[in-house]
Amino acid sequence: MTFLDIEGKYFTDISEFVEYLSQTQSEGKSFGTIQLIPTVSSHKSFDQFIESIHEYGFSIEAEAGKLILISKIHENDTVYFYIFFDDRNRVPLFLTDAKKTDELPDILFDFLRKSKNLSNLWISPVVMKEIKDDLIKQHEDLIITYFSAKRSPNTRLTAHYRPNIERSIIYRGIDGKHTLDEMEFYYGVLPKILEMKIPNGISFKIDNKGIITIREGDITSIFDIIERLVCHIKPIKDAIGTSGYSISKVGKKQFERTIQIPWSVSFSQTVTDTIVPNVCQNIEEEEWDFSLLEYSEVSPESPFSARVIDNNSGSSFDITLNNRGIRIFPVEKTDIGSYLRFYEFVLESVDSLATVG
Repeated sequence: MTFLDIEGKYFTDISEFVEYLSQTQSEGKSFGTIQLIPTVSSHKSFDQFIESIHEYGFSIEAEAGKLILISKIHENDTVYFYIFFDDRNRVPLFLTDAKKTDELPDILFDFLRKSKNLSNLWISPVVMKEIKDDLIKQHEDLIITYFSAKRSPNTRLTAHYRPNIERSIIYRGIDGKHTLDEMEFYYGVLPKILEMKIPNGISFKIDNKGIITIREGDITSIFDIIERLVCHIKPIKDAIGTSGYSISKVGKKQFERTIQIPWSVSFSQTVTDTIVPNVCQNIEEEEWDFSLLEYSEVSPESPFSARVIDNNSGSSFDITLNNRGIRIFPVEKTDIGSYLRFYEFVLESVDSLATVG
């Protein structure tokens, strides 16, 4: 369903679009339950992004400057998406009332998986906790009604009870804010999904895949969170951008030499020797959907190497890993979605405070 009237409108800046949303709501317009999905793009321009929209099979229904309305048929129903393409950082923001259970994964996330130039904007557990803590400081009456939290063996958060135990917790209750505080303190978990309500404000849900579900309230207040997420992802995107892959001819062009320029992830502290079996086991879990090929120990300085296959897109990259960090080497064309999902895997399963570079 279309829920915005953009006929005759023309937006060039995200602030203009946010102002339009605010004005629309102030006039009494209700959007109902909608999803906001900020994404990360390596497209060089808005026109290149539009080409990818056409290639996937979307129909463009309307254009209003950098805001477009697209559609796709799903099980005999037409599903609509508004997209604002932010020129400042090439971040396409999707807005839709598509069903999160089937339409969103079957259309939008299928599109993201198949594109090598787009990715959802992952939210690490540490960043999710920071967002939650800051919102509580700003709104003491904030209510958390649902959360999902996790602790991995290498979570860099103190746990007072059995810190070496990996644990997952799902909780629903009006006292979720206090319960999550207790779970963080005693069991050292970090949130992956939060459902929050600010009295007389906004009610929304946010998960680690970057899907923000607005149930009611002022939609524009969520853009501060989106801006924060975009700023957080920039150094990661920049680090990925320093990597490269090329093939040069040598020996009178009779032989080819592959040149791989890596990007890297540094651990917050030296990890134990169990890191390799943990990576081998956890990376192939359904949530991450990678496979390891051709892995072997190579030297004490770099004790483990492997080729990683993305089961979603078919793209691949090489890694070398030691107890200080990981180097990621491109294989052919860079797939930003694969790289960001791999980095999120490191944050959730290896070292919650790992950094790029």
